[in-house]
Amino acid sequence: MELTTKEGVKELMQSSKSEKEWNANCDKVKAANNGYPSFWFAEIVMSGLMDKTAKTWGGSAEITVTTL
Repeated sequence: MELTTKEGVKELMQSSKSEKEWNANCDKVKAANNGYPSFWFAEIVMSGLMDKTAKTWGGSAEITVTTL
């Protein structure tokens, strides 16, 4: 699976079975692309892929901000 293509990144992210695995896969994508690829937001976030995948483990795609 190629982590610099839309198809490869989508396949990897959809394979995530937990929030921990999702985060580890995010790290793999960022390492392969020197940060998130330009298509990340449209293909992973806005497309609903992140939300749909998170729901498979009972999670949510909601982004929260915490302050120290």
